[in-house]
Amino acid sequence: MFRYLALAWNVDATQQCAAAQLLIDRLTARPKPWGRIEQSKGLCVLHRNFRQGSLDVQALPDQRGVLIGASFERLNDVTDDSAAPRFRPTVQQSEQIIASRGRWLVEHTWGNYVALLRDPAANRTWVLKDPTGSLPCFVTSFHGVQVIFGDIATLVSTQLFKFTINERYLRDRVLHGGVLDQRALDEVQTIYRGECVELGGTAQPRVFHWQPLHFVETSTAIEDPAFAARAMRATVRSCTRTLCSDHESILHRLSGGLDSSIIAACLADAPTPPRLTCYTYFTPGGRSDERPWARLAASRHRLQHQEHSVTADQIPLPKVMSLPPLVEPTASLGYLLRSSLEHQIAREHRATAVFCGDGGDSGFCGDTFAYAASEYLHRHGLRPHAFRLAARVAGLTEESTWTVMMKSLRRWRRGAGMEHQRRTVMSVSTLVDEALRASYADVSSFPHPWLAHLQTVPWSLVRRLGTLLATPEFYNVASGIDPPEVLAPLYSQPAMELFLRIPVDVHFQDGRERGLARQAFAHDVPAEIIRRHWKDRAPGIADRLVERHRGLLRELLLDGVLVEAQLLNRKAVEEALSERVSKSAIHPGELLRHLDVEVWARSWRSCALDARRRATA
Repeated sequence: MFRYLALAWNVDATQQCAAAQLLIDRLTARPKPWGRIEQSKGLCVLHRNFRQGSLDVQALPDQRGVLIGASFERLNDVTDDSAAPRFRPTVQQSEQIIASRGRWLVEHTWGNYVALLRDPAANRTWVLKDPTGSLPCFVTSFHGVQVIFGDIATLVSTQLFKFTINERYLRDRVLHGGVLDQRALDEVQTIYRGECVELGGTAQPRVFHWQPLHFVETSTAIEDPAFAARAMRATVRSCTRTLCSDHESILHRLSGGLDSSIIAACLADAPTPPRLTCYTYFTPGGRSDERPWARLAASRHRLQHQEHSVTADQIPLPKVMSLPPLVEPTASLGYLLRSSLEHQIAREHRATAVFCGDGGDSGFCGDTFAYAASEYLHRHGLRPHAFRLAARVAGLTEESTWTVMMKSLRRWRRGAGMEHQRRTVMSVSTLVDEALRASYADVSSFPHPWLAHLQTVPWSLVRRLGTLLATPEFYNVASGIDPPEVLAPLYSQPAMELFLRIPVDVHFQDGRERGLARQAFAHDVPAEIIRRHWKDRAPGIADRLVERHRGLLRELLLDGVLVEAQLLNRKAVEEALSERVSKSAIHPGELLRHLDVEVWARSWRSCALDARRRATA
């Protein structure tokens, strides 16, 4: 699996030079060697890649830094569906990147990368995280050496670092999970998507070279539905073609929904298509079944298609205890599905990438159509079309047109706060200690640096950004597994920027959820899927998993870190996991969410105990 670790230090500081050399020696002495790029004035990048794929490392000319990951040139025309070429920086481009402190890179390229940028003349170094990619970026220090990394397990394996849990993060993560603008580990700083940070410099205001608020401004809006649909289709095709060009064999998660069917069509139509295998999970005897829809999408383009059953018996929940150290908790159920099932399919097909339709619900505004009238009001004021939009929203939300219109007017004139979020959090945090629940009443801003400065919360934008607000989950796989890359073209930077420029009410074309996307890909996706306005899911997995492993959950949660710290209400957890409680009274989603945090906290406690044992040995 692709891994990287970069070191930046002051070559005039003897202690830092020694510390950097110690780290390099520990890593390069391993059985599986690391590649190395070294530059003058104290910059060294180590990298490993044991599977062919798109991620690589390349130096900028004249020792001006290193690009880690994958970067592609930007196409100037949003209606061009060609694959974008790899970005190979010239001397002049390298100078522009440094002169702009990375902004040039964000504006002229895209991909999944971390950039280490160096100004040799001024002896300054910056780290830049691309706006939408899944490769994470964190910074810590070791005796003055700045350590930039993606996989913290690599640092733990050196036995040179000590990491401690941020108690405030732990408390807030237990309460509502999701997005938190604070360190999970006291010693580790997260570099957010689109953020550029100077290494070793004095404290400075945060600099974001990519800010999603800029793309929803009225001045850049694309309001012509015909042009928007043409640009959407071309951009999604271009991004998909670009991302698959580095792979000879790929898998595609084909659920039969609109989003994954769109990606399947784009993959099938690539100029030089890779070996492509689609696969669909299903639950035998489930109340719904995605297979008929997935078969339609696969047969439309004559794609190889496999169907795999998934039951609670096949998901080895105890294996979550063997998760590698992670900077933040990961979703156990997704981890187990990938490690136990998806990676096996990938090995059978020698696939180096897994494509998916992730990002469609948010990007195509499937989660946001209820804001169509208020977004129109924001741009055009009170006009008759706003009432027509409200009536169409009402038809899908089972509310009256008057109710939708009044909500839209309030959002337009007054904005929105955290009140709805607080009610939602309370409804899904029934096992959390009451005092901790009460503390959430003071939260007034959305906890992400893109949005935290706003006096009101732009909930439509929050929903449109989807998982881009969360820390990338790239290394949440079992130790020793060499997994394929997971690629989501709908989350690529060109696609996201275009989706954001298209207003919600334009996405809501013809009063249909994801209406513009349905129009754009009407000739690529089976008509039955285009017309379909509901989703079948594989229900009951979480419920059955909790039921099957009730004893393990009782042991882990009742005797765990979260109950001990009085973050969870012990009595409520006991009742939820009691043998006497009916299935309808169990909270499977919340229980698994707390399990994720419990396992993560235990892993760091275990690391701390191991460090103390070594210190006293």
